[in-house]
Amino acid sequence: MATVTKEIARGIFLHKRQMPVSDRRENAELVYVFSVEVKTLQILDFQADFTGSENIFIDDTNSSNFICEKIIQPMSNEVVAKLILRKEWKLKSKFKFTMKNPPLEIQREHLMPYIVKVNQMIENADRYLSGYPYEIMNMESLENQVKHTDSKFIDISFAPIDASVHNLKENPFDVLVHWRRPEDFVWVDYSQGLLEPSIFYESIEPNDIREGALGNSWFTSALATLAERPALIERLFIIKEVSQYGIYKIKICKNGEWTTVTIDDFFPCYPEGGPIFSRGHGNELWVLLLEKAYAKLHGNYLQLRKGFTNEALIDLTGCPSCCYDFNDELIRILITSGEFWDLFKSFESEGYLMSASTPGEERFLEPGEGNADESSLKPGHAYSIVLVKETKGNKLINIRNPWGNFDWAGDWSSTSPLWTEEIRNKVNPHLEESDGTFWMCFEDFIKHFRSLNVCRVRNWEEVRVKGKFIRVQNVEDPDIEVVLSKWYYSLDVNEQTRVFLGVHQEDERVENTRLRRPYLDIGIAVLRRTGDNNVELIDLKDLNIERQCELDVTLDPGSYIILPRTTGCYLRRPKGAPQQDIHLLDEYDGFNDIFESTLNDIFRKFDMLLNRELSYTEFRGFYECLGKNLSEAEFRSEILEKYCSSNRGITLRGFKEFWRDSIKTYGTQTIFGWLENLGYDQDLYSIRSRCFVMTMHSESELAVTVRDAVQTDLDNRCNIAILATYGQEADKTENLKAYYTFSEQINAYSYGVLNTNSEAVTAQIDCSASEEVIFSTRGNIIRKRVEPGELEFFMHTMGLPTNLRIDEI
Repeated sequence: MATVTKEIARGIFLHKRQMPVSDRRENAELVYVFSVEVKTLQILDFQADFTGSENIFIDDTNSSNFICEKIIQPMSNEVVAKLILRKEWKLKSKFKFTMKNPPLEIQREHLMPYIVKVNQMIENADRYLSGYPYEIMNMESLENQVKHTDSKFIDISFAPIDASVHNLKENPFDVLVHWRRPEDFVWVDYSQGLLEPSIFYESIEPNDIREGALGNSWFTSALATLAERPALIERLFIIKEVSQYGIYKIKICKNGEWTTVTIDDFFPCYPEGGPIFSRGHGNELWVLLLEKAYAKLHGNYLQLRKGFTNEALIDLTGCPSCCYDFNDELIRILITSGEFWDLFKSFESEGYLMSASTPGEERFLEPGEGNADESSLKPGHAYSIVLVKETKGNKLINIRNPWGNFDWAGDWSSTSPLWTEEIRNKVNPHLEESDGTFWMCFEDFIKHFRSLNVCRVRNWEEVRVKGKFIRVQNVEDPDIEVVLSKWYYSLDVNEQTRVFLGVHQEDERVENTRLRRPYLDIGIAVLRRTGDNNVELIDLKDLNIERQCELDVTLDPGSYIILPRTTGCYLRRPKGAPQQDIHLLDEYDGFNDIFESTLNDIFRKFDMLLNRELSYTEFRGFYECLGKNLSEAEFRSEILEKYCSSNRGITLRGFKEFWRDSIKTYGTQTIFGWLENLGYDQDLYSIRSRCFVMTMHSESELAVTVRDAVQTDLDNRCNIAILATYGQEADKTENLKAYYTFSEQINAYSYGVLNTNSEAVTAQIDCSASEEVIFSTRGNIIRKRVEPGELEFFMHTMGLPTNLRIDEI
């Protein structure tokens, strides 16, 4: 008999089958059997509602009021209702259902064949890719390498396994991950506009983004902001068409440096279903690909939970970005004075990307809490700023909502009487169009949003150079130490130039980074050379413990020194950190997670050209730190020809292979000696150096020279200049005065002594009675010779101000 089938959701089919009439006692004219087939690994709670029907009989003793309910198990086809239609029948039907995941053991049993198959594919890929530097090879070369195999590309450094989703012992989700390629989960239905998979369709729009189960709205909000300028999304993709080999290369500016990320097109999916995490509208792949590349840079998908939209904007644009928190005391003052509105308008006139973040984090809200309906702003999300207008004393902001339906009902809504004809003519709002935008006045904007994210997108002249903070010990007094930038950055300016300066640390979000290399406090000093071969302090970004710090400075013609700064108080083993017996390799020759993270750090420190491979010169510098020598011929025969390398240098994967072989050859005791030489203790805390990237963005090209700062007294002179400019008197004797500066954001004090005597003296600062305080120096009592009439810098301290005092100078 005839059967009508409709796919009511991905993998869920409703069948209506007409059956022969075998029983005339009910005066039946027709018999319909409704059944539901589930081809996904989900349990369906299905309801068929025939309320309003006439002259029908439901052949189901469990049904009542024309409603039939049925729980349908995964991968099954079950009858929901059998309907007997009598003479002059009228049938009305409504269907609804909810889906839930079956127990994990059922999912595991079903997915086991897939898991075994994928693991075999990974092993095969490892055989032809383990020695091939695909991360730094161009697409043509990589495609040629893959086409000779019997399968598509698999990224063996971010393989389709659970470890690429999370690093926890317990599964943080209620489903097992089924890694699938687009051809496995894409639903093509031209009648619904679901076309063949494509990276982009006709246009990129902010509402293309569909959030998943990860809780990374800070990242998806940044994507929505970028989608206001589609070219900013497109430029991240090295290839813009679907790859028949499943190979994609994407550019992301991580830790201050542009990195090309190579990935495959395996994505974490529900069992037999679609993507678990973020995805695009329809069958576009750009959201899936960007999220996967971003997850790979951080170690796994779970590392992307919870963050700040402005940081994702920096990573996706490489441009200076900042966040203005409306609860910050200084910002509140600017709002009250009207200066913030002027700043807001200037950002819009400059063409910068802007978005506004709502308070809260949606993923932490319980069902029923927060904003429950679609007429409210979503907590923990960012909304794009489209226009900023001021007319007849009204401060108006046009905002786009990329997160579903929303109709602002306050002042300046689409139906507000405040839109007079005169104001309409001046502002030209599109109130009747359903384009996802709405208008709000500045006062309501401050009330309903938490912060403003500003990304200074422009075609800047850009400089990116490697930097490093290192610990230096005084030869004469081992208690006197200082952590300073190994290099300073010299530039000559011929005409007035606005420059955005940035210092970018390794992101603590990157897997295992925070455990051994937490953020240092960082700042920037701008010094101008004077005619007497001296320097004067021009501008200063005070110290703060953040992923990056940025300074907006306008430089007049002259010669300048840019000096990254830190107190260095955190460049040490944390106080009270327990001893750990770290095994560098496990029983399967796999790296300990902390050790592998350390190898990543070592590689970055010697990758001076930021090209993800160590040349002979760079590798020789690394070898010299181990107390070993290496000729260029030996580098080629013993390193490049043996480990994963290009013809120019060894890659990160090859570098790790070198360490694995070295452990087996020399033993762990020797390797820990190498690590000590490189600045790590027995538990792999980085205690002697930390790398960063220095960035400069300007409208005109800058000629920057990198010079050695260690052989100069520049850091000391800078500290003295800061004390002289901002210092307050702390204590004094007849001929000595102690001065200090206080960095409020990090509870840090910097101390110096001025000698007002006519003769040189030895001064002492004693902080030995302080509690819960850490020091930039080895000891807490520092003695220094101070020349007559001179101000001398002594030390930095960091801790609670109430517990810190100077007992004696």
